[in-house]
Amino acid sequence: MKVRFFVTGTAALLAVWLVATFLNDVPVDRYPQFGRGSVPVSAKKVTPPQEGKPMAAVEPDKGDAFE
Repeated sequence: MKVRFFVTGTAALLAVWLVATFLNDVPVDRYPQFGRGSVPVSAKKVTPPQEGKPMAAVEPDKGDAFE
């Protein structure tokens, strides 16, 4: 009976810990930094796209597929 209580208690504790860590939002700044190159430079500095400048230009097809 002691083994069953231990396994059930441990499983319940693990389930509570997993749910708590899943629901907790951690910002990127709180992740540990382990020296050079641990986080890519692109992840540290995000530049927003420039306004008024399209990312890609799409030209209409000159074929007669819809005529």
